[in-house]
Amino acid sequence: MTLLSLDGVSRVYATRRGLFGRPVAVRAVDHVSLSVEAGRTLGIVGESGCGKSTTGRLALGIETPNEGSVRFDGAAMPAPGTQPWRQMRARMQLVYQDPLGAMDRRLTVADQVGEPLEIHGIGTKQDRQDRVAALLADVGLRPDLGLRHPHELSGGQRQRAVLARALASDPALLVCDEPVSALDVSIQAQVVNMLTDLQQARDIAMLFISHDLKVVRQVSHQVAVMYLGLIVEQGDPEAIFADPLHPYSRALVSAIPVPGPRRRERIVLSGDPPNPADRPTGCAFHPRCPVAIATCTHTAPPLSRMADGRLVACHLADTHQRKAA
Repeated sequence: MTLLSLDGVSRVYATRRGLFGRPVAVRAVDHVSLSVEAGRTLGIVGESGCGKSTTGRLALGIETPNEGSVRFDGAAMPAPGTQPWRQMRARMQLVYQDPLGAMDRRLTVADQVGEPLEIHGIGTKQDRQDRVAALLADVGLRPDLGLRHPHELSGGQRQRAVLARALASDPALLVCDEPVSALDVSIQAQVVNMLTDLQQARDIAMLFISHDLKVVRQVSHQVAVMYLGLIVEQGDPEAIFADPLHPYSRALVSAIPVPGPRRRERIVLSGDPPNPADRPTGCAFHPRCPVAIATCTHTAPPLSRMADGRLVACHLADTHQRKAA
C-alpha cells in the first residue's frame, strides 16, 4: 500500500544576482515523482545541493510545492500550520542530521522526548511518563540518561534521543535526513541497525536521505538518485549498485570502497554541479558526463522504464544495458 506519494512536485525559490539584480528562479526540485510503501524504505542519494533535503521537507509539508501534489495515506497534504496539517504531522516525523542542534539544551532528554505527546494531547501525565520510559528503552538508552541534558550525552546517544522523540507520536512515516552522517563509523552501524529493527517492529515507512551509498544500500528497498533537482535513476538497490545505468549513478557507485584486493575503476567527474539558477540546456548532467553525445546538449532525456523495471533519465541507458547483457 502506498503511504506517501509525490506527484510531479517542484520547488522554486526566487533569488537575486547582486543587490539590484533582477529576481532569478532557482528550481531546487524539478517535477519529482516518488512513492513510499507502508513499512518500506525509499533511499534518496546524490551530491550536496541536489535537492534531497528539500524533497524531504516537501514530503512532510514543511515546504509547499510550486507545482505538483503530495498525498499521505490517500489524503492531500493540508496547508502548513492548519489543524489538519498538525494532525497529519503527528503521523510523519523528521529525524535530523544534527541531533544537538535539533534539541533544546535547556530541557532534559525525557522532557523533550515527551514533548510531542503534550503537543498532540496524547495520554495522561502518567501515561506520558510511562511512554517516555518505554521509548528510551526502545532506542537503547538507560532510564537515568533521560534526566540529563543534551550536552551531557555522546553523539550516538543524542541521535537515539532524537529518534525516541520522533517515535513518540507513533508515526507511520519517518523522514531521515542524513541521520548518521555526523556519527563515527562504529556508531553509524549501531544506529542503522536500530532503525531497521524499529521499522520491522513498528511497520514504519522511511524516506532515508543520505550521501552515504553504503548506508542507503543497507536500509533501502528502493533507491532514487538525484542530480540538480531531478530523479535520474530509480529502482531496486541491488540492481543499481551492481550495474548502474545512468553515468552519474555509475560515478557515485564507483566511489564506494570495496574491501579486499579487488578494485573498482573510479570514475572522477570533472567540474562541479551547475548553478541551479543557470541550468544547462538539454540533459542537466551533460557538462560533466564522460559519455555525452550531441543530443544530450539540447534534449532533456525523459525518465523512462527499462527492461528490468528501473527508471532512468539517459539517452544512452538502453545502449549500456544491451552492452552489459
